[in-house]
Amino acid sequence: MKLVYKITLTFIIPLVVTLGLWGWLSYRTMERKIHADTDMILKDYSDAIITRKLSGMELPERFNGAYNTYYIKEVTPEYASEHPAVEYADAEAYLKSQEDFASSRVRRQIFMDKEGRYYEIGVSLPTFEQDTLVEHVLWWTGVLFVVLLIAMLVIGILVINYNMRPFKALMDWMDRYVPGQPHDPVPDNTDIVEFRKLAETARETVDRFEREYEERKVFIGNVSHELQTPLAVCDNRVEMLLERPDLDEDIAEELVKLHRSLQHMIRLNKTLLLLAKIENGQLLETTEVSLGAMLDDASMLYGDIYSRRYLSVSFDKGDELVCRMNEQMASVLVNNLVKNAFVHATYNGAVEIDITERGFTISNSGDAPLDRSKIFTRFYQPGGRKEGSTGLGLALAYAVCEKSGMELTYDFAESRHIFSVILKKSK
Repeated sequence: MKLVYKITLTFIIPLVVTLGLWGWLSYRTMERKIHADTDMILKDYSDAIITRKLSGMELPERFNGAYNTYYIKEVTPEYASEHPAVEYADAEAYLKSQEDFASSRVRRQIFMDKEGRYYEIGVSLPTFEQDTLVEHVLWWTGVLFVVLLIAMLVIGILVINYNMRPFKALMDWMDRYVPGQPHDPVPDNTDIVEFRKLAETARETVDRFEREYEERKVFIGNVSHELQTPLAVCDNRVEMLLERPDLDEDIAEELVKLHRSLQHMIRLNKTLLLLAKIENGQLLETTEVSLGAMLDDASMLYGDIYSRRYLSVSFDKGDELVCRMNEQMASVLVNNLVKNAFVHATYNGAVEIDITERGFTISNSGDAPLDRSKIFTRFYQPGGRKEGSTGLGLALAYAVCEKSGMELTYDFAESRHIFSVILKKSK
């Protein structure tokens, strides 16, 4: 989830609660105000009628207009003592103008005249107009709530996006950053202290990483180069010792084991040296290379070498696959992928090579998928080290594709490991 939406969702709940509480309080306040005004009208009208009753003046007609709806009746002292002096209620009252009953606000009051007789007066006021007004208030309060909520959300997202531009620029820069490749400066065009500090930290981290990255490549290249001679010397001396006629059988067996270990170290050293050359861009000369022919030769070579694994090999040559790239790098790419398929295929399994318009695919039988996050890292060998494998073949193939503008992908489907090489588009 993007940060802007996370922040928006974080404050939307208290915002909805706050606006909802505000709308409810506003509605209740206005509703009480309308009812209070209605009760005040009823009180004034009731007081006027009581005054005229007590003074002996003529009373108004009961149904003279909307507000002149009342009644006066004499009640017993017991009734007066049992009922409140003033009482408000909502009830149905008869409206002569409409010749029907309607919802009304009723005020009842008990009073006593000069002779000590008790009377109850009831005045009523139709409330359908007030109810309509309250409904309109409720409706518009809801509309205002929704409008304010949407407006605040939109404004919040816009404000957050505007202020988060430096952070977004830094994230975009990090997405484009590739170790060891030319890159733009870290963006820090902002006056926000926290973002400037974040950009400065990123710049320092990248600079330190680039220095260590270059030092590592130089170190690997130098060490691999320096190890070539002593390893070759040791290997030659072991071979010379093995050729001696007076060699003891036990010692010869140990020398054979030593020779195998030296051969593995020599292959590993050569591979590391080649990987360093590729990463350092030392193999720049390009030519027209027939990848189809290389795949054909490699499939026959490793088919003979690993014939004891009883693998079925199929090669769909398709169209001629020609690519412009460094010939040595092309050989590294093809041979490592083909060898990987033969080495890691299951016994009595199968290896398939297919050439397509976009590149080529090499697949081999397998039991379980590999870790996609580690498949192209150095020395990754799931299930333990295979004989003749250095753990650098796929890392080399990936480095070649990366330097040559190709794409190397891995997939596992129908119990098959599938490696696909997609060639760069012709300009």
